[in-house]
Amino acid sequence: MTRIYLDNAATTAIEPEVWAQVQPYFTEHFGNAASIHSFGQFTKNILEEARERVATVLGASPAEIFFTSSGTEANNFALKGFAFAMMRAKKPFRFISSRLEHKAVLESLAWIESVFDAPVHFVEHDARGILDLDSLKKLLCSGDKEMATLVSIMHANNELGNINPLEEMAQIAKQYGAFVHSDAVQTAAKLPIHVEKLGVDMLSISGHKFHAPKGIGAIYVRKGVPIEPLLHGGSHERNRRAGTENYAFALALAEALQRATSSAAQTMAHVEALRERFLSQLEREGIAFEINGQPDAALPHILNLTFKIKVASKVAADVLLLAFDACGIAVSSGSACTSGTEKPSHVLLALGKTEQEARTSIRVSFSKFNTMQEVEQAAQRMASVLKRWL
Repeated sequence: MTRIYLDNAATTAIEPEVWAQVQPYFTEHFGNAASIHSFGQFTKNILEEARERVATVLGASPAEIFFTSSGTEANNFALKGFAFAMMRAKKPFRFISSRLEHKAVLESLAWIESVFDAPVHFVEHDARGILDLDSLKKLLCSGDKEMATLVSIMHANNELGNINPLEEMAQIAKQYGAFVHSDAVQTAAKLPIHVEKLGVDMLSISGHKFHAPKGIGAIYVRKGVPIEPLLHGGSHERNRRAGTENYAFALALAEALQRATSSAAQTMAHVEALRERFLSQLEREGIAFEINGQPDAALPHILNLTFKIKVASKVAADVLLLAFDACGIAVSSGSACTSGTEKPSHVLLALGKTEQEARTSIRVSFSKFNTMQEVEQAAQRMASVLKRWL
């Protein structure tokens, strides 16, 4: 049985050309980039070249790009770093976000609120996950005018694929003097990202979402934005993140980002065709489902479905996932960062789904490496599993 991987929103396979390019930096060019000898200066140049390449893709200055270990770290850095900077300045502060954000944002905000007693407000949304811009305006208008505000809204939702009107939301936030951070982990190398055009002050990305290795991310921090480091020690990353730099993976991230960005239009067209073929095959198999989110304004590689299972009380997401896995299909019930927990997706619950509806929902996500034959086979195999409960 051929196994089929359809969980690319969780992680992607490393691009073979990317892996080949970085291998020498594990065995031949292994100097510490902070060292002044030739071994170190060689890798320091590699690190800075990677920084320049990432900056070019994002429309930023190299001095505004900082490498991290992940998108989660980048999000933590943005939110907690801002909070620490406000505490140092003895300035009151608050956050505005959405209940549909990745847990890396929501849990960071919950921690900040509990430790610093900083207010956290949430923009309202409808049953499709569309954010209410009037709600954002009302939140920005309310409260102490002397209070510094950071608005953190993801570029696109990692479970639904919904693309948020980030540029418009940033424009609104700027009218009220707020700072703007965006988790762009799912959109980097898929949608055009130019930080100046978007109007964001900080933006997080993660390499393993676009065929770079796991363990490397980056954050754009606009010059002048108040932020304190989370890690202390050496003067790495211009005193923003202590610790020996992972120049090999930084190079991999830069290479993968440039490759994926240059072919993004072609890739998105391919995964959209895969998505339509997958849905068509499910319909031919007689499977009833509901597409969650706003399909007309969503990333084409992410598909979130609730299956119309008659005996739903006997079925949980993990049961479905394990049954799909047994027939060689890898999908997920939501964010990979919360898989393995007994709780259903917080995103689907926030949309008004019942717990059982959320537990009978799955996320299917495609990549450029998937084929039409694979998605047809996947839909057929998944249908055979679902018919046990239909």
